[in-house]
Amino acid sequence: MPTPPLARVKRSNVKEQVFLQLRDQIVSGTWPPGSKIPSENVLTGRLGVSRAALREATHMLASLGLLESRQGGGTFVKEFSGEILFNPLFPMIALDTTDILNVLEYRRIVEKGTVALVAEKAGAKEIGELETAYRKMTHAKGNLHAFARADLDFHLALAQATGNPIVIKVNDIIKSVLSASMDRIVRSLGVSDGLSYHRRILDAIKARDPGQAESLMEAHVLRTIQRLKTAERNHHDGKK
Repeated sequence: MPTPPLARVKRSNVKEQVFLQLRDQIVSGTWPPGSKIPSENVLTGRLGVSRAALREATHMLASLGLLESRQGGGTFVKEFSGEILFNPLFPMIALDTTDILNVLEYRRIVEKGTVALVAEKAGAKEIGELETAYRKMTHAKGNLHAFARADLDFHLALAQATGNPIVIKVNDIIKSVLSASMDRIVRSLGVSDGLSYHRRILDAIKARDPGQAESLMEAHVLRTIQRLKTAERNHHDGKK
């Protein structure tokens, strides 16, 4: 996933800006787990900040479990723990294929019920919002990153359309994990399936057919799982 280059920091909120830039290097995979981050001299020069500001930011990242200092060896990126995936400070945490398959298994369980509930309960306003979300997907199909964001927005709109505060809250809590997985899936598999299944799911909702909406959502998630596993196998076979 491409990440913006480090930029010189403005004078206001220096520590926060340094924190956010270093965080983005980690969660985008530019600095992967196990890697040593650049030295203080390099980072202070590239960011245009003092050592004190840099150290405050790295201490914050260390306290959150993303960095660790090794005596005489520098500062390294730690392996991500399961808890970090749900930290709201990390909106685009780097997920590997196993993580994404776990997310998809969760979605297979939950989103079937979500679309069935929407087909039963959604009014004209909620259906209009889903149509708007779908149009954003069609307009973004030439830009994979924008399409992934629009795809996520469609699923968040589905949660909102249930009118169930627990469904809405849970989706809000795991929004960062869903966002990261959507981005990876779209980059790996493209946009065709998303456009096709979302259109059919939306049509089933508009027809007030919860059974059809549920079946289509499960088929969509299962096909995504199968295609992702195939893409991963092909990737590994190609590296042999």
